[in-house]
Amino acid sequence: MGRILFTLAFLASSTLLAQNSIRGKVLDEQTGEPIPFANVFFANTTFGASTNANGDYSFSNFPSGKYDITFTFVGYMAAQQSVNFEGNTTLIVSQKLIPEVKVLKEILVKPDTIDWKRNFRDFKYHFLGTSKYAKECTILNPKDLSLYFDPKDETLVAYAKQPIVVENNATGYRIKYYLYHFEFVSRSGLFTIFGYPQFEEMTAKNEREKKNWRKERQRIYEGSVLHFMRAWRSQAFRENNFNVSRLFRVPNKERPSDEFLSSKINELRKKQPSNGQIRITFSSNGKDIKGDSLSYFLRLRNLPKEIDSLVKEKLTGSEFMNSQTGEAHYQGLLTVQYDQLEDLIYTQTVVRREQRIKQRSILNVLAPIKIYDNGYYEDARSIFIENYWSWSEKIATLLPLNYEPPKEN
Repeated sequence: MGRILFTLAFLASSTLLAQNSIRGKVLDEQTGEPIPFANVFFANTTFGASTNANGDYSFSNFPSGKYDITFTFVGYMAAQQSVNFEGNTTLIVSQKLIPEVKVLKEILVKPDTIDWKRNFRDFKYHFLGTSKYAKECTILNPKDLSLYFDPKDETLVAYAKQPIVVENNATGYRIKYYLYHFEFVSRSGLFTIFGYPQFEEMTAKNEREKKNWRKERQRIYEGSVLHFMRAWRSQAFRENNFNVSRLFRVPNKERPSDEFLSSKINELRKKQPSNGQIRITFSSNGKDIKGDSLSYFLRLRNLPKEIDSLVKEKLTGSEFMNSQTGEAHYQGLLTVQYDQLEDLIYTQTVVRREQRIKQRSILNVLAPIKIYDNGYYEDARSIFIENYWSWSEKIATLLPLNYEPPKEN
């Protein structure tokens, strides 16, 4: 179901809180004047601040690691820079913002107001997900969304001038999501999203609710991409209950070529009765009586062109990792199984006949990545996820980079 581009990872340690700090100024790119009350934050965290009347900002006391510092203000194009902190680091980062053009040049997306309710339902399905956590989420400003479905390409596109505000009553986070690209192609099942999430802690009604939030956050974290990336950087797959192996996709020997199948199917269709009726013969056990029947070749055409070939091994996380630089020199497929049963809702979604099995995902690494000490990895566009993660990794299950699971006693 594609890659969710906001997915990053974070490993925090109390020893790293040190005295990291950042400050700077936000200015208008054209006039050079300061921009007061601009929003400055580390994407996908709870760390940030607003500029004062002079355009100055500052915040501190965050763990070491790499972050994407993001600058936003109404009427200006958002800007982002990558910054790295290695302990007791102070950075001065200023940013000039470019005013948005008043009249946008023929935005590719024209709001589909007639079918807005249907499109919004489909948007929530892919944006929030279908887990129990999605049911606990509320989008507070749905009318700020422009939605368009192209029936020709079977593509749903979304655009928002204002950040989408999501309240998650299951985890206690309020997320301001600055959406810049959302696209779902139903024909292929490919889902891509790009944006900058900013987290805020919600105020619990009582200690019981606060305790429930901590419990649900931990449940989401265990087995997530966030958890996996931390385990990879620390070269500790097994210690974190991940079974990881290399995966190769090889041609399916049972499936002939498209050219051969098309030729046989067309030939057999010409032999069908001329009265318009179609005759296809099946046996009672589901196999074709005749190996040259039309149904036989239609069945062959429905077979996958490639099948998975799993290497019998259990990686530790150290095989492709340079422990000094954090560079993971691997390109290809990894199958990732986490030692917990998959969610029953997912099992029902994929209509699997057998009982629930352990969570199994596929990580497609298009190019070698670098993972920093805090779990941040780049380039995020090099990672695509399939199977369980493609269902579970949604906005409703998104955790901030500075989340830490409770320490074991």
